[in-house]
Amino acid sequence: MIGATNPENAEEGTIRKDFALSQRENSVHGSDSIESANREIAYFFADSEICNY
Repeated sequence: MIGATNPENAEEGTIRKDFALSQRENSVHGSDSIESANREIAYFFADSEICNY
């Protein structure tokens, strides 16, 4: 769905292949691990704003 980090290597039909301007301006972000996701989420949301499903 997201595609490879480098849009030149992403498969046709992925977000990055279809919309990215460059590897730096790649339209979407996906964390590479749970630890990274938790750290990155904390940049944008307070603990009280996070719901566990």
